[in-house]
Amino acid sequence: MQSFDITNRKEFMAKLLKSDLFDSFEVREVISHTSFKMVIDGKRNQEYFNDIENDPDIDYSQYLSWSELRKHVYELMQGHKLPTYFKIILSTKSEKTAQLSSDASTFYLNITFKDNQIICSTGTAYKGFTLDKSADQIWDERIKQFLFKYQFI
Repeated sequence: MQSFDITNRKEFMAKLLKSDLFDSFEVREVISHTSFKMVIDGKRNQEYFNDIENDPDIDYSQYLSWSELRKHVYELMQGHKLPTYFKIILSTKSEKTAQLSSDASTFYLNITFKDNQIICSTGTAYKGFTLDKSADQIWDERIKQFLFKYQFI
């Protein structure tokens, strides 16, 4: 696990909430403190999707994608005042996880805003116990390169 202090906060938030840059991630949870505390569980409500579940061209995962939730999160967070706190927990889709490691069940990107700072931290969920932490190192390096490429750090 590594954490990164986002120095270009304005550009980071614009890319997160207004562009498709993070759309390949799944959403595990969104927590925001504005005039009220909002918690969004990223788990897909399968009953809601039952009527279109029979479409063979659509493969709905267990979690909603960031592209499905992004505009709703943006609408809830925008306003005259910044949230006092938010945390967005994103994870890789199963295909991406399998490309990076056969030992991991998913990789996490945690985005936290607190005290006017944005911190991104990484995490790995393993399928079972292992002493080999090479999957962590691969994910940490990928996120570091990603954040550096877009000049967020």
